[in-house]
Amino acid sequence: MKIRACLNSGFCCKQAPCGFGDWNEDKTQCKHLMGDKPGDYYCGIYAEILKDPTSVVSPAFGAGCCSPLGNVERDGVIQARGGNEVFVTHVE
Repeated sequence: MKIRACLNSGFCCKQAPCGFGDWNEDKTQCKHLMGDKPGDYYCGIYAEILKDPTSVVSPAFGAGCCSPLGNVERDGVIQARGGNEVFVTHVE
C-alpha cells in the first residue's frame, strides 16, 4: 500500500500534542517540536516515545502523513524538494 511520506512539516504538532506531548501556549504548538522550519521539524522526545509499547499505535510515526489537505507547510516542503509528492510503501 502506498502512503504519503512524513515531510516533517510540523503541521500535526502545531494542531495538538499527541498523548505523549505537552502544549506550549506561547508558541501554539507541542513543546517537543524541534527544528527551525517546515521540512526540518522533528519530535524532541521521539526516542523516549519509542520505549513505550503503546507507541506502535499512537503517535503514528512512519505511518504516513494523515493531513495533506490544507497543510500549506507540507505543500511548501514538496515544492522546495522539486514539486513531487512523496510516497512510501507500507507493509504489515
